[in-house]
Amino acid sequence: MSTHTYHWQGTDSLGLPQNGEIEAKSPDHAISLLVSNGIHSIELNDTNTLTPRFAISFSAHQFTATELAYFSRQLAALLTADISVTDALTTLGESDRTKIRKLVAQLLRDINSGESLSRAMEAHPQAFDKFYVTLIRAGEAAASLPLVLMRLAAEIERKMHLSRRVKQSLLQPTLILLTAIIAVTFLLVFVMPQFASLYAEQGQTMPEITRWVLAASKSLENSGGVVATLAAVVVACVAGSGYLPDYARLRLHRLLLGIPLLGRWSRHTNTAALCHTLATTLSAGIPLTQALPYAAQTCRNDVFRRATQSLAEQVQSGNRLWVAMKETACFLPGMVHLVRLGEETGRLEALLTQAGVQCEERLDQLQSQFLPMIEPALMLLMGCIVGGIILAMYLPVFSMGDLFLP
Repeated sequence: MSTHTYHWQGTDSLGLPQNGEIEAKSPDHAISLLVSNGIHSIELNDTNTLTPRFAISFSAHQFTATELAYFSRQLAALLTADISVTDALTTLGESDRTKIRKLVAQLLRDINSGESLSRAMEAHPQAFDKFYVTLIRAGEAAASLPLVLMRLAAEIERKMHLSRRVKQSLLQPTLILLTAIIAVTFLLVFVMPQFASLYAEQGQTMPEITRWVLAASKSLENSGGVVATLAAVVVACVAGSGYLPDYARLRLHRLLLGIPLLGRWSRHTNTAALCHTLATTLSAGIPLTQALPYAAQTCRNDVFRRATQSLAEQVQSGNRLWVAMKETACFLPGMVHLVRLGEETGRLEALLTQAGVQCEERLDQLQSQFLPMIEPALMLLMGCIVGGIILAMYLPVFSMGDLFLP
């Protein structure tokens, strides 16, 4: 049988990501070779067919954050009562949530065959990501699994709360802006041309504002497809920035950081996620050099993500964390100061948590200060634009008193 070359991705015994190429007779043969070398959560990609194949899969449906937080908190509560892992999972298996029952059944099967909890979870990447599995493995090694599970549940719930708060804050301004765009487009594309033909029949000189609006209507009518395409591209770039090439996404994220309000919002959001994740990993006993890459994955802005990745390299080479942060412009001075105090006093985890809380409080202040101003400003802008278009449409009528007379 001829051999195939497979590109593989997976995690090693420490939970760190690994990848490479391997020659094997079949996908199953490649998987068995990788497993024998200590690689898990394997994804194969045949370089000839480019068809992905997952070695182990729990379900086509990924766990939601709510389900994962519920699972973590319930398991932590059971383990705190000095119940064994298998008994705790058996109790969780009686849950009324279908996906949790299926997951627990597979976890129990793996544990009963001799696997540890972290190794059993590692076989289900759709439910447990690498960060989660790494913390569980650290909790097992330190005999602090209930505490780690409680911290994971708190971290998941904190991220859910922050994401929900950001979405709720931006919902109403976004709806107002979309309403304004739809109203203006409707007036310019469908209403204004009717008035334009009416004024052309009268042959009367029109006011300056009416000529401007007619010109805008004509331009939009002639190049509406181009405008719609450009708008769709902009929306797609912002909403689907994760699918952009690395250089384009980096430029977009750097541009967002330069916008006054959005930049401050993004800076505090990413800093809060970085601080809380770093504090959680350090509390589980994971070394700082291994904790920083996981913290970088929680940063949604590529500028922050790359800066955090560079911190890991500098700390590994012997630099202090606060010194490396100070040399990077994207980290807030207050955060750098707290990290310096944490390293000097040996309380880095506690002060990172404090820095994250301060960033979230600052986000609340930004929300309370600027959102009440944004919504009236958008309403005023929409009223001025729509009112201006209506005024431009009817202003020539005021000088044509006999327009509708027989």
